[in-house]
Amino acid sequence: VNLQSEDPESGICTIVLFHQPCHALPRRRATNQSRVSFDIHSNSTLAELYSKTNLTMASFAGAARRLFLLTALGFASNPSLVNAASAPPSGWRDDLHWTDLISKLSPSASLIDTSYENYRDECFPEFSEQSPSNHALIDQPAGMCLPHLFLGWETSWPRPSDNGHLNETVDRALSDFYPEPNPELDGFLLDETNPSLNLPSKVLFPSVASDVVAAIQFAKEHSLEISVKNSGHSYQGAAQKKNTLLLNMNRYTHYSPTGITDCDAAALLDTAVAKDLSDQPCLLSLAKNKS
Repeated sequence: VNLQSEDPESGICTIVLFHQPCHALPRRRATNQSRVSFDIHSNSTLAELYSKTNLTMASFAGAARRLFLLTALGFASNPSLVNAASAPPSGWRDDLHWTDLISKLSPSASLIDTSYENYRDECFPEFSEQSPSNHALIDQPAGMCLPHLFLGWETSWPRPSDNGHLNETVDRALSDFYPEPNPELDGFLLDETNPSLNLPSKVLFPSVASDVVAAIQFAKEHSLEISVKNSGHSYQGAAQKKNTLLLNMNRYTHYSPTGITDCDAAALLDTAVAKDLSDQPCLLSLAKNKS
């Protein structure tokens, strides 16, 4: 996103948008970028912007994040700001017997309560670095970090909104996404009660397949929505969502971690799948006539 020119008298902005495929590295210029240039009044709403360009909030905010936000959040390294508030207890679906799910998990699996406080303490500091890296975020204890800080809020925009920011002006969007100091936006980032926060309150780290089965059965029984995070590289923040049970697969045990496993067809013939699903890979292989 590039604010190419602005006429102070008319308030008309010329905006140039470059679209870069998600597989291209953020710091590498893509050879197949597409370029869109258009004029729009700074007081125009984002709904008008979308109608002119066929954009969505995710694509607009995503482009802005990549270009402007990664090195703009130095406030995260200021302890007086980062520790300004402490999050309240989770409280999400406390009416459920979560101990029932815990009792069905393998010993190495874990179910934890999470909150904005985890996201703030574990994820904010990395984005104050000159070159933030997802590798430094993936193993954080709560498993909530995302490749860009603003992905922790709905529509990737910390400013509270009831309708996806469609009534916000282009001028407001540019002021929020450009890296000039913006105390108001900093306030939204540090507000643990911000209704736009899009963070899960329960995170399950499955270790084996039976943990996943138990989580899905529990969610089905109680009409819970599930979100799933593998490496957490989604640049639209699709790996997690508020009011969901997040399955973070970072600690999942790969089958046959030491090599190929031989399946004993005679021993497994006509047997039922074990409760912990430990023999499921072999049974599936045998069902496909592979041993």
